[in-house]
Amino acid sequence: MCARMAGRTAAGPRGPYGPWLCLLVALALDVVRVDCGQAPLDPVYLPAALELLDAPEHFRVQQVGHYPPANSSLSSRSETFLLLQPWPRAQPLLRASYPPFATQQVVPPRVTEPHQRPVPWDVRAVSVEAAVTPAEPHARVLFHLKGQDWPPGSGSLPCARLHATHPAGTAHQACRFQPSLGACVVELELPSHWFSQASTTRAELAYTLEPAAEGPGGCGSGEENDPGEQALPVGGVELRPADPPQYQEVPLDEAVTLRVPDMPVRPGQLFSATLLLRHNFTASLLTLRIKVKKGLHVTAARPAQPTLWTAKLDRFKGSKHHTTLITCHRAGLTEPDSSSPLELSEFLWVDFVVENSTGGGVAVTRPVTWQLEYPGQAPEAEKDKMVWEILVSERDIRALIPLAKAEELVNTAPLTGVPQHVPVRLVTVDGGGALVEVTEHVGCESANTQVLQVSEACDAVFVAGKESRGARGVRVDFWWRRLRASLRLTVWAPLLPLRIELTDTTLEQVRGWRVPGPAEGPAEPAAEASDEAERRARGCHLQYQRAGVRFLAPFAAHPLDGGRRLTHLLGPDWLLDVSHLVAPHARVLDSRVASLEGGRVLVGREPGVTSIEVRSPLSDSILGEQALAVTDDKVSVLELRVQPVMGISLTLSRGTAHPGEVTATCWAQSALPAPKQEVALSLWLSFSDHTVAPAELYDRRDLGLSVSAEEPGAILPAEEQGAQLGVVVSGAGAEGLPLHVALHPPEPCRRGRHRVPLASGTAWLGLPPASTPAPALPSSPAWSPPATEATMGGEQQVAGSVGGNIGVRGKFERAEEEARKEETEAREEEEEEEEEMVPAPQHVTELELGMYALLGIFCVAIFIFLVNGVVFVLRYQRKEPPDSATDPTSPQPHNWVWLGTDQEELSRQLDRQSPGPPKGEGSCPCESGGGGEAPTLGPGPPGGTTSSSSTLARKEAGGRRKRVEFVTFAPAPPAQPPEEPVGAPAVQSILVAGEEDIRWVCEDMGLKDPEELRNYMERIRGSS
Repeated sequence: MCARMAGRTAAGPRGPYGPWLCLLVALALDVVRVDCGQAPLDPVYLPAALELLDAPEHFRVQQVGHYPPANSSLSSRSETFLLLQPWPRAQPLLRASYPPFATQQVVPPRVTEPHQRPVPWDVRAVSVEAAVTPAEPHARVLFHLKGQDWPPGSGSLPCARLHATHPAGTAHQACRFQPSLGACVVELELPSHWFSQASTTRAELAYTLEPAAEGPGGCGSGEENDPGEQALPVGGVELRPADPPQYQEVPLDEAVTLRVPDMPVRPGQLFSATLLLRHNFTASLLTLRIKVKKGLHVTAARPAQPTLWTAKLDRFKGSKHHTTLITCHRAGLTEPDSSSPLELSEFLWVDFVVENSTGGGVAVTRPVTWQLEYPGQAPEAEKDKMVWEILVSERDIRALIPLAKAEELVNTAPLTGVPQHVPVRLVTVDGGGALVEVTEHVGCESANTQVLQVSEACDAVFVAGKESRGARGVRVDFWWRRLRASLRLTVWAPLLPLRIELTDTTLEQVRGWRVPGPAEGPAEPAAEASDEAERRARGCHLQYQRAGVRFLAPFAAHPLDGGRRLTHLLGPDWLLDVSHLVAPHARVLDSRVASLEGGRVLVGREPGVTSIEVRSPLSDSILGEQALAVTDDKVSVLELRVQPVMGISLTLSRGTAHPGEVTATCWAQSALPAPKQEVALSLWLSFSDHTVAPAELYDRRDLGLSVSAEEPGAILPAEEQGAQLGVVVSGAGAEGLPLHVALHPPEPCRRGRHRVPLASGTAWLGLPPASTPAPALPSSPAWSPPATEATMGGEQQVAGSVGGNIGVRGKFERAEEEARKEETEAREEEEEEEEEMVPAPQHVTELELGMYALLGIFCVAIFIFLVNGVVFVLRYQRKEPPDSATDPTSPQPHNWVWLGTDQEELSRQLDRQSPGPPKGEGSCPCESGGGGEAPTLGPGPPGGTTSSSSTLARKEAGGRRKRVEFVTFAPAPPAQPPEEPVGAPAVQSILVAGEEDIRWVCEDMGLKDPEELRNYMERIRGSS
């Protein structure tokens, strides 16, 4: 076809659009040539098992419409895995096995950035301070190994080295990860000359991981190491000239405001609280009552302006509280101020001191109650009090940081009904770099409960299955005392419905493949043991095709702002294989039609239409559905595709779409076998409906497989390995050894001593000879090589040697003779099988009922139409014809309409005129007198009634006109003259035309001489 299309374009089109048209045709032909030259690839692969070991959470992933991948073949297989949980303790292994061969490799470390080298640890770095000052010149960074808990004494944990880069230089400091948190803090002191007195500068922070070493802290000096491009970024820290004070302001009433420090205080530390007055304050006396618990004392009260105010301090001690009364008097007049009356100015300083002991080093809070009193104040106003809590701790706590084992969560709870948890720990970072876990008096809250929830104890975040969305960067807030912190996670949610992929959606019966059915009836007695084989053969039925089933789902994260643009995990064309999660919840709707074995193999049972559905374990909703059909149509096994396996090779590579993406590719080794080499054979069945299936889909007991070689004693049966066939090869020549594999029904269902194989295939151990092709099988499918044979049909394997002293040619001749006999026997047995087959009961579905009802309606409509037609015909046959003639049996007159020109009418009338001498010599009938009547060109029928006939013609001057003539054929009278034939209709035509019309017709014809007109009419008669 391609050649014909190319030949048709040899003559290119011409014109202004010719070159462009030629270009389009050439491009189309190029595409057609590609389609003609490349046949679609069959979805075959090496059915080796690929599995991850020591990986906490992982999924198989695939691209839409690309399974198996393009690089898969009979001898290779490729799979892509997604590892979600990090593996800091031990890197996972990927194992490839095809019994009895297996191999494994360590998964390469993940790559966090494209240009960086892989690192074997998944580290989270958190900067504690956003800015530093010359008074506190320490930059602190917490490093956390995500993934799991660490037992005490783990000696394989690495060191993290922090690198600070500034235009003025660089600085380095390291820390070693400590169990059981798997975290450490680097406290790096920045040099003083990095700080500027006039402006704020910035230093960039990065880190590297290195093995632990002997020495202080367990890490090396690292002075000679230059991080270069291998350092992982942490962020930046600002270097400010001075640290702005941290305080908060609380109004005590409309005119007085309290300013207190907003930071934890240390035991023995002295700190002050400040009272602020508005400029429009006019009272001259003010009393401040302060009530504190034990462990906190008020040491002094100092007016900010001693010339304007005086302060008197009185202390009262109680059993639980100490009360301090500060009385303030206005000492002088306030100088006029041009500032706003609502502005605040410092009025009084109150000094506090904390006792040295806080009780075991645990941070505590010390409440302080403030109350203002004025002279003549109402009693109910004295109830207005303000309580301020001071956080007192023996440690210099700098920050509160939540540590999560994972920052990414794939929400599979809607598919399985099992909640998923991510443990969270809260730790505090001290000034010296110490880490302390916090477990009490902790609060937490999720910012979006439709995406992620948090436990009541604040020790885990989780999804329970009722969450409807996913999101990137969803926030969970934690607080402890006066410290607050946030944790951001990414949650991927499944997009429903699930995609259920079947390797074949229509399962058909396999011609000639009979398998044993369930035993029925009582056991046979020992006397009838001779009929046992026949009884078992009659209990067999045809095998239905089987299909592989996989359940897939895309996972995505919704935007936090409520938009519609989704972010897909790995990409919009990637799907996660969730078969291992939803297989327990999948079922076939009609179990009589098909069944699901192991959640992965679909088995046909009897003809019908049904579907596979997955129901939610949390509700009765359907998560996914796929229709399928089982028919009693017959398909044949065309061939066996055989791949010898003498070993497994494995390669691993990292992907770029996600840090946890790993692609594994394994190959089957099929080199020249060594003596006593064990060989496994991978089999694929190719059916006549253009589908293929691996032998692993079928039950081992239903496969009758035999392997034969031309050389006697070349192969021996090996130990049975599931559905795979294994042999032991004694050795092969330099050019390789061909193995012939045949598929038979199982032994109980074979009829006769010999049986035609359902299909066969050939595999070469080693390279086939280059000069001569491999020995081809004869055209007859009944041929079976009479050589060393190893069979496997669900029973014990048998090996033998047949025809060892016969040459190759003799073998083939004998094989052809046996093939003819076996083909004849097979044909007879096939006929018996067709007769013995009992049609399976048909189950009428709702769709079929609807189609039958519609067909019945159509039949009723056709019947009504036919009855109506018959009634119509009978009704009009009973009607009497109109009385238009004397004889009722005479035919009815018909009216005819003639369209033509005057010339044609004149020719017709002259043709009917009887011949006679002209009226005058040299006179033309067309030139008769204008005042006379028009001559009668045809006599009417004598003795008959004249029918009503008329002809209407009009002419306009200067043009040719058409005539419309109405002619009525009247029935002929009973008596006819002898010259007229009996029953011929009499035609009477009246031509209404004047002399001018007739003359115009004659002139138009060019006939002015009567003789010429007469000769013309005679010629017309002769031609008619």
